[in-house]
Amino acid sequence: GKPALWKAVADVSTREEFNAKYGDCEEMDTADFDFVSKVEPFQRALAECNKDILITGRRMDQAAQRISLDVWEDGKRTLNPMAGWSWNDIIAYADAKGVPVNEGHSFVYRAKLPIEATRRHLPDLPWEKVPLGKPFWQCTDKELKGDPPAPITYVFKSFGDIHTTVPVEPH
Repeated sequence: GKPALWKAVADVSTREEFNAKYGDCEEMDTADFDFVSKVEPFQRALAECNKDILITGRRMDQAAQRISLDVWEDGKRTLNPMAGWSWNDIIAYADAKGVPVNEGHSFVYRAKLPIEATRRHLPDLPWEKVPLGKPFWQCTDKELKGDPPAPITYVFKSFGDIHTTVPVEPH
């Protein structure tokens, strides 16, 4: 196979260096953090690859900024073939075609109280990580909540960058 081209935030290799250069990542505006940690490294990788077009898996329903997303973005020379797909379209296709999915989709996090989204990436949270044995969307509500039922459940609902997202409620 081809070796992966991996790019990180420019000129930093630790969280301390990141905080010194850009500020505390916990307090940054989401758009600024996304640019520094995703967009800019991705742009560097594309330039290094010297590719003419980019094909993505971006969809309109993934973020508030994507109220509209063209299938073809001429100025960026970017093809977004799944722009109009919904979450339900994605999981139906994955199930019908046997598409392998990230193992992170096969866990549920059960909590007694809600945990703010801005804290769900922290270690040692008051939840229990439970293996489901299958992707969460193939589970019943009872399977997700357990017995006795957990008041709150979270799952990873991202087909892309699980490493940069946090668990969310499954509905």
